[in-house]
Amino acid sequence: MRILSVSAAAMVLLAACGDPEPADPPPDAPADPAVAPGELTTPGWFAVDHDAETVDIQLIAGETGDNNYWNFNGFYGGDGEIVVPVGYTVTVELDNRDPNMAHSAGVGERQANYPSTFSEVVPVFEGAVSSNPTSATESTLPGEAETFTFVATEAGEFAMICYVPAHAVTGMWMPFTVSAEGEAGVRE
Repeated sequence: MRILSVSAAAMVLLAACGDPEPADPPPDAPADPAVAPGELTTPGWFAVDHDAETVDIQLIAGETGDNNYWNFNGFYGGDGEIVVPVGYTVTVELDNRDPNMAHSAGVGERQANYPSTFSEVVPVFEGAVSSNPTSATESTLPGEAETFTFVATEAGEFAMICYVPAHAVTGMWMPFTVSAEGEAGVRE
């Protein structure tokens, strides 16, 4: 009987005190501890040559199945950010790995919301867009690649956009920043 009394007393005491305070959760650690959040990196698809003032970007449409393959290098919906220095010549090789859909790419104005269709495509820099950007049948088809080159003549916050109907509105865009401070790389 005595054992039951002690057990019952312990249960009453615990109930009266309530559950102990949970420990504070550990702070979120970045995916790669060597890279701080927001820090610029240079992944294999991004190369900068400061002496020649050039940036080469291998932009892969449909690299992953995320967002129905409607992504650039796995990024969509404003994730990821390409940063290039002002005045540099930028060469973009658009490689379409989406198994089903044509895609395009161009540097345009960053917007809070994109339209489902673009009536006119005017890139922010001359030449900063792939051919036939609004066509689902004549832009860069699955398994094809296309290259375009432009000079990032103005610093500011822009976006790399797929202009094929319904692609940008469903997230096929990523930030594209031209840095007045000479920064270059990708923020994940």
